[in-house]
Amino acid sequence: MNRSPGISDSPSDGPIFTEHPNPSWARRSWISLDGLWDFSWGPEPWMAYVGDAWKGFAGRPRSEKSKVQEREQLPQQQRQQPREQILVPFPIGSEASGVITKDKGVWLYSRTFFLTDKPGRRWILHVGACDYEARIFVNTREMAVHRGGYSSFSVDISDASKAGKNSLEILVKDSRSPFQVRGKQSFLPVPFLVWYSGCSGIWQSIWIEETGDQSLAGARLEPDFDRALVRGRAWLDSDAWRLKGRPGEPSGSAEAMPSPEAPLRLEVCLRHPDGSQTCLTASGPDREGCFFFQVGFDVVGGAFWSPENPILHPIVYRLLRGTEILDQVESYFGLRKIGLCGGKFLLNDEALYLRFVLIQGYYPGASYAAPSREAMEKDILAAKAMGFNGARIHQKVESPYFQYLCDRLGFLASFEMPSFYLPSRRAFVDYEAELRSLIARDMIHPSCVLRILFNETWGIWGIYGRKSQTRRFVLEMVALAQALDPTRPVIDNSGWEHLTGDMIDIHHYFKSPSLAKAFYEAVKSRDPTVLHGFSVSKVLAFNLLYQVATKTRSLFVDRDAQIGDRPLFLSEYGGFGWYKSEGKAETIDRIREYTKDALDSGIF
Repeated sequence: MNRSPGISDSPSDGPIFTEHPNPSWARRSWISLDGLWDFSWGPEPWMAYVGDAWKGFAGRPRSEKSKVQEREQLPQQQRQQPREQILVPFPIGSEASGVITKDKGVWLYSRTFFLTDKPGRRWILHVGACDYEARIFVNTREMAVHRGGYSSFSVDISDASKAGKNSLEILVKDSRSPFQVRGKQSFLPVPFLVWYSGCSGIWQSIWIEETGDQSLAGARLEPDFDRALVRGRAWLDSDAWRLKGRPGEPSGSAEAMPSPEAPLRLEVCLRHPDGSQTCLTASGPDREGCFFFQVGFDVVGGAFWSPENPILHPIVYRLLRGTEILDQVESYFGLRKIGLCGGKFLLNDEALYLRFVLIQGYYPGASYAAPSREAMEKDILAAKAMGFNGARIHQKVESPYFQYLCDRLGFLASFEMPSFYLPSRRAFVDYEAELRSLIARDMIHPSCVLRILFNETWGIWGIYGRKSQTRRFVLEMVALAQALDPTRPVIDNSGWEHLTGDMIDIHHYFKSPSLAKAFYEAVKSRDPTVLHGFSVSKVLAFNLLYQVATKTRSLFVDRDAQIGDRPLFLSEYGGFGWYKSEGKAETIDRIREYTKDALDSGIF
């Protein structure tokens, strides 16, 4: 992890800023907050010092009686030893964090940081991921509240900060609630079956970046392959834009009006391998604070990104007022085209077989957080050496740095939303909020080639009812993902019981090759018992009688659904060692036989 001791405005040491936690959206003026933090258990008495701002996660002041009750519920050891240190960004309970405790409760992270005296500059705090609820306090002033254990969030802490020493507290709450988006984290006190230890607290990098009084909030690049050009859009931080006033509109005060003789402008520079660069000025900003630009493929050489040739094009966004640089963000992009045609997945108009390994993202001793960037790179290179061209990132959303490594190393990846396990209005709202945030954050990555929204009907059993709220929710989320990102295919429900989507994802864990081959033949012939054999009683028998080694579930819920020309994607098979397979062959031989049979079937 980066251990940058302070702010650096040094010139580029490479075409892509790889020292940053998120090379796809990086400022050189940054401070890493990874490292040792003070750590204590909540909720009382150690939460009291944050002052009147703390009212509890329910937003209501707690009575003295409730405070006493909470204090009495804390283990005696915690009351006697309230403060420790934790190594960020390793999650609570992992060996690497230095704090071994259960995965539910309330905790307080605290540390100090130092800022130089730079009038007119703003400071943005970035949290890569924190599971599950977080409240941010700077110098005891509450600055933000965030829900969701996988999405990143940022907050402008300038108004609470000062030159010199500042305090930062992050109050975290996590639970084992099955209504919570949690992926493979167990909702029981212990791991069981295919659900693993819980992950709590900060598990991705934290850092502060410096900007001017106006800053860029994001950018999006959309290649137009028919016209051989890239259309770009970048937008300003909406709060700062509203504060300063839009062109032609009054703002909150005369002092806040932007200078008419020094309008904002955006310079976009594309860096080339020989060290030269091509710069252009974007149009805008418009009333919403957006800038627009386009550039031809020929400007960047026109080479397409692929696993064999993972070419990335560095790009710099520079926001100026006159000659003053208000903000500068470094990023990159890759030119690649995804398509589906005739039951095939296409990359750059050529059929590509997705040879994916399933990655669940648990690291020995470190839980959700990789022990180092080198460890992430080693895993990716090992998978490539074994013949895989990508990974299904299963029930977890990896860090932007992991996705950057996939981009650089030419390793395809899926995006998969982690599951909740019981449906509720709260679960639906939280799920949608994280889905929107994560799609927006990770649009830039060329290695991400498809999206999976749900897995094996976990948490969404209500889809069995044609008029259920759960079915409506699932259909709305698929439509939302397709609308937010029409460039990547969407799988609605990985494994079985599909309602809609662009690809048909299949799982099976048959105990013998003969069962698997019979299943492939049934799918190939469009056998209705395999496609439309759904019934609630069969689902109950599959789970209660644990028929996973001899059966699988129907591809569709509705009897009028058809595969059509959608590609079939075998995203899970095997399970060798999990259940008793037939025969006496070695595991490696079983893997070889099952894989060859899947390839020979001709349906994938």
